[in-house]
Amino acid sequence: MENIGIRFKNVRKLLKKSQDELAIELGITKQAISNIENSKSLPGLLLLSKLLIDYDINLNYIIAGIGDIFIEKEKTYKTLRTSLIEEVERLLDSRGIK
Repeated sequence: MENIGIRFKNVRKLLKKSQDELAIELGITKQAISNIENSKSLPGLLLLSKLLIDYDINLNYIIAGIGDIFIEKEKTYKTLRTSLIEEVERLLDSRGIK
């Protein structure tokens, strides 16, 4: 979980957003951003979907540290969403979270 927080923070910094700015744009609290970055919680599916759709963030990078931070526009969102759901389910299962 720690690495997800670090990668999430890296993404925010690359977007040149403060925690406040990103929180407002994503419709969550600054504390939620802080909790993710400090590995106190994991980003939810809705938040991850917003990162994908609004900022073209490669969710494989956020979740597993695989690939580039930003996706190429020509990749389909459907394929990425399917991959995301599978990765999140594996991550949650590995942590005993249902």
